[in-house]
This record gives sequence, C-alpha cells and structure tokens, in this order.
Amino acid sequence: MRFTILPPEGIDADGRRINIGASAEDITAVLGQPADILNDDSGLTRYYYFDNELRFDLDSNGRLSFVEFIGGTEGKLKPEIYGINAFEAGADELLSLLTENDIGAITEDGGYSYYFPNIRIGMTRHATPEAIAEMKAEYQADGEEVSPEILAFEQKRAAHWAMIGIGQSEYYRKKQRHYR
Repeated sequence: MRFTILPPEGIDADGRRINIGASAEDITAVLGQPADILNDDSGLTRYYYFDNELRFDLDSNGRLSFVEFIGGTEGKLKPEIYGINAFEAGADELLSLLTENDIGAITEDGGYSYYFPNIRIGMTRHATPEAIAEMKAEYQADGEEVSPEILAFEQKRAAHWAMIGIGQSEYYRKKQRHYR
C-alpha cells in the first residue's frame, strides 16, 4: 500500500484519505480492522496496522488525533511527504524540506526530534551525528576504538528518521510537555 502524508490534513492510503479528526469507522473503512488495539487510562485508543509500523491515536471522543509511521528504514511502509520518501531521504534533506514548508517556530529536542507546528509534523531519530562524535570521543578517551559494525549502525540511525507523524496541534502541545 502506498502512503502519502498530507500536511496538515492527514494521510492518503492508495488514493483514499484519512484526515485528522476522522472517526474509527472512517479509518477501518480504508484500512480494515487493526491488527492490535490498545486503550489507556486517559481515554486514548491506539490502532496498529502493518506489523505495528502504522499507529493511529484516537482521542477520548473517538476522533483521530495523531498518525505515526514507525518502521523507519527497516520497515516495509515507505510514506512520502512533499514528493520524497520520509525514511529513505537523508535526515538533513527531510529536515530542510519540512523547515521550508513550515515557516514557523520549529521545536527541536537535541537533534533527535523536531516538531513543525504549521504543518503539524513531528519526526524522531535514534541517534545524531553529535551523539556519534561524543561516543567516539568516549571510546578514544578509554583507549578503545568503536567497532566498525557499531559505528555503521549508529551512523545509519543518525542519517535517517525512524518515525514521522502528523497530528492535531493539541496532540503535540501535550507531547512537548513530556520532553521537558
């Protein structure tokens, strides 16, 4: 299935739209029943599809508040945004593209995650070039070398985004409180 992220409205799944604010019935009409459904104490319901690579968060009113692609470069889903593959594009390339399209006060968490308020996109990666440089320096200070396998693994994690999501602005405001 081909997915396109359509900021700030929602996503397209093989030509069928699922917009932020959609009902559970709207989602299942497009994707069928989820593989897994989780409920938490706050009233949030999460639908998971495609081996947990795609998550939908429904608020306490049963309305879609957030969609997240969580497969990264290893996953089968390859969502596109503004004409490029969100996971195969270089981290700097996608960051630059989203920055150009947002034209707002972007929130950043140490280079690991970014939130673009006007287009309502958030993205996260598991490593940064700076963190890799620090890791290498720590190894060198201990008189050791980072193994080529570990270095290659960490460089790949820094070079690409692992997760990208689109949601209501209220969703991100709540999430930002947890970062601090």
